[in-house]
Amino acid sequence: MTKIADDKIAFNIIQTDDGVMALHDGHIPSRRAVSPVNADKTTPPVPTWTENGTRWAHWGDNDLLPTSMREKVEQVPMAGRAIEKRVQFMQGEGIVWYYQDDLQKNGADAEPVYLPEVQDWMEANRILTEWWPAQCADFCLPFNCFSEMILSLDRTKVTGLYHVAAEHARLSKANKSNQVDFLVYSMHFPFGTAENDLNRVAMPLYKWYDHAAFLEGLRGRKFGWHTRFPTPGMIYYARPWWLGLFKENGWMDVSAGVPKIVRAMQKNQVSLKYLILFPEDYFIFRNPEWNSYDPAKRQEIIDKKQAEINSYLSGEENAGKSLMSIFKQHEISGAQFGKIEIIAIDDKAKQGTWVPDSSAADWQIVAGFGLDPSQIGLAPEGGSMGAGSGSDKMQSFNQHITLNTPDQRLVLEPLNWIAKYNKWGGSRRLVCMVKHTSLTTQDKERSGLNPQRGGDNPSEE
Repeated sequence: MTKIADDKIAFNIIQTDDGVMALHDGHIPSRRAVSPVNADKTTPPVPTWTENGTRWAHWGDNDLLPTSMREKVEQVPMAGRAIEKRVQFMQGEGIVWYYQDDLQKNGADAEPVYLPEVQDWMEANRILTEWWPAQCADFCLPFNCFSEMILSLDRTKVTGLYHVAAEHARLSKANKSNQVDFLVYSMHFPFGTAENDLNRVAMPLYKWYDHAAFLEGLRGRKFGWHTRFPTPGMIYYARPWWLGLFKENGWMDVSAGVPKIVRAMQKNQVSLKYLILFPEDYFIFRNPEWNSYDPAKRQEIIDKKQAEINSYLSGEENAGKSLMSIFKQHEISGAQFGKIEIIAIDDKAKQGTWVPDSSAADWQIVAGFGLDPSQIGLAPEGGSMGAGSGSDKMQSFNQHITLNTPDQRLVLEPLNWIAKYNKWGGSRRLVCMVKHTSLTTQDKERSGLNPQRGGDNPSEE
């Protein structure tokens, strides 16, 4: 209530869905919050079948989707390499600040701005070494990343920006107005035990569509930020474009199964170089008393001949040797007696043909993550050429650092929001972008390098 005069008291009354409400002095909403012109965005009710008995919205069927994705990547080296490459492309060479009006006026010729206040703030919050790489990594795999912001005591500045690991974060269920109010934070989420976590934290989630009312109604100084691409079909969390790779019996499972099959084949294989056929008449021909020998004497002669053959054919020093064998042939029928036959066994292990081929799975995984396989050193699927020429790699590199600009803009949104909130640059607003160096041919650029920024000219909010 608000005191008007000594003998009069006035209440702040707002219209609700089914009536009116009197508010206490500690919560007086802004005009935006109650104005019919600036009403909340329309959001239909969340389907009742999404009810899971917890206070947060499950991420995946078992609430372990980001963790299961990471565990599958750990089993597939090529997937890990692809994610690393995506993160490297997204990180670029660092974050650079510009005056927005200069950027809009001069484009690529705009000069970077280095303000001590901004640089000190970024160093204090370890933006380039902790927040930015971690945000890129979460965006490149589960396609959702989260941050925590902390306001100063007088709430005029954002003093802290911290990464919240996607595996440790969940969104609270939608309220009666079908809006998400909190970011739930627990180290127990990757293990499925968050319900028993007494230290589970719920921080207010920033509402971009109701900025003024959110900040005015914020009781503490901390709040969360959810960064995601608004993919089709999403309710709470963005659905990665590469989710199909992680389906049961998908390409990730195929690639992960290859080492197990190879190891089992290695463990159970019998490796033979030659199959040598000795007819019994060979020994009769060379040992006239053969028929009178006892079995032990015959085996002794056979073992001696086997050792002689092995000694003659095996070893590097015997490579390329020839073997001569004399045998008897019947004068009339031409039948051969005592002839040795040596059959070379086809060595599948040496040729690699017996090994299950993982190249198709590797190609699908790398391409599924949105990378040109030549950037990882993979040859075109089904092709006989190498892993891309130098020009092919250069063009795919330049194309990728250009195409990932929208993703960088999304992940950098909290930082640009802070720049505006903190009034960095005074009357000239600051914006940050990712610095990249595009590759060129040396006949056009002596060093073969050409500076390029990841990001286009942002419009004024």
